[in-house]
Amino acid sequence: MLNDSIKMNITQKIQRQLKLQNIIFYILVIIVVALLAQLSLKTNIRSDWTANNRHSLSKITTNFLTHLDQTITIQAFISPSSEYRPALESLLSSYQSHNSQLNVSYINPDFSPDLVRELKIQQQGEMVVAQGDKQTHVFDLSEQSLTNALITVSRQQEQWLVFIEGHGERSPLNSANYNLSVWGDQLMQKGFKFLPLNLVENNEIPNNATAVVIASPESEWLDGEIDIIKNYVANGGNLLWLAEPDSNQFLAGLGEQLELEFIPSIIIDPNAQKLGISDPQFVLITDYANHPIGQATSGVTVFPQAVALEQIPNDDVDWQYLPLLTTHANVWSETTPPKEGAEQPFVFNLGDDTKGPLNIGYLLSRTMTKKEKNAEQRIAIIGDGDFLSNTYLGNGSNLELGMAIMNWLAGDDALISIPVKTTIDNQLQLNQTQSLIIGIGFLIVMPLLLLGIGLSLWWYRRRQ
Repeated sequence: MLNDSIKMNITQKIQRQLKLQNIIFYILVIIVVALLAQLSLKTNIRSDWTANNRHSLSKITTNFLTHLDQTITIQAFISPSSEYRPALESLLSSYQSHNSQLNVSYINPDFSPDLVRELKIQQQGEMVVAQGDKQTHVFDLSEQSLTNALITVSRQQEQWLVFIEGHGERSPLNSANYNLSVWGDQLMQKGFKFLPLNLVENNEIPNNATAVVIASPESEWLDGEIDIIKNYVANGGNLLWLAEPDSNQFLAGLGEQLELEFIPSIIIDPNAQKLGISDPQFVLITDYANHPIGQATSGVTVFPQAVALEQIPNDDVDWQYLPLLTTHANVWSETTPPKEGAEQPFVFNLGDDTKGPLNIGYLLSRTMTKKEKNAEQRIAIIGDGDFLSNTYLGNGSNLELGMAIMNWLAGDDALISIPVKTTIDNQLQLNQTQSLIIGIGFLIVMPLLLLGIGLSLWWYRRRQ
């Protein structure tokens, strides 16, 4: 009886210890879970293993967000059940993780019809980015579009582009095929504003002009008008000059000031046939300068009826010249008019025509010590204006090039080269040997292995 009593006491003691251990264990588990929850709220550790880090923000974007010291609101119009909601939330949360001054709100458009009409919302997932009285819309879930919008509304000064008119120039406010309204709409979405200016009626360039645009004049300029532009350039103004093969001579005085001249006649490019273009007067450019503009242009650009430029040798000039657009080596500048009815209307004539490669675009820059903070003056001259016209802007990477040029002229270098990230590792590429090994492994080796295991188990159980 004594032994039984001792055994019972020992069992009860052990049971109490086990209960106490279990209580302590559960308390510790709860404490660890609470600490992990707090750690997860206060830390944001992510690892992007994709080939081109497409789920991470680019260095340009993160640098911008780090230095952003303004409160910006982002209104995202999307239904809770939308298939795009997770992607939108992931994109915006990655931005907020780098800057807490981004105030994001998600609005269900079905329950906010008045606000949808007021802001002219067009689609699910559309975002309205605003800072003060400045706002812009973002229509796609890409880093490039959202970062551009944030930079646009955070600008301290308005960006005014002065478009010279009065000589048949292309206009960003006119929707005719020849004009630039599609490009103009893209510029306005990036915060640019336009001022058409007739130099006969207004003989002075406004001081707040970000850049002056001369878009393919079709008639002679007065000497006084040319002097106004030359004085503007001499005083450090930024300029975009779109020239044409048959009208570049109207601003010959400006070309002399910039130490550039045009090679007579039109460029002929036999490579156009590779893209199904039968007219060899369409010039294809794939060779861009090692420059942010060139890096931002992802593919081929198309220039209908372009003229080549070359630098006038001069050791005393203070400009820095950079050929932006270089043709293929097998092109030429056609100076001999084709014979009517000829089977091959354009044929290179040695001694008369100018052989490629040729340059149809130049970037000029210099430091102006007279300007505030020794600002850099920038000028872009392109031997064609059609590539930005409503007719041809959608070809190739013409729009990318046009936007990059204007952002560079405006000094918005950060806007030039924000990458468009694509999925490049969503396919598994196997060679013939690898495919054969995998095929034999799954079709022959694996079934035989499973069969062998099954037979072994059957044989073992049968012997028991």
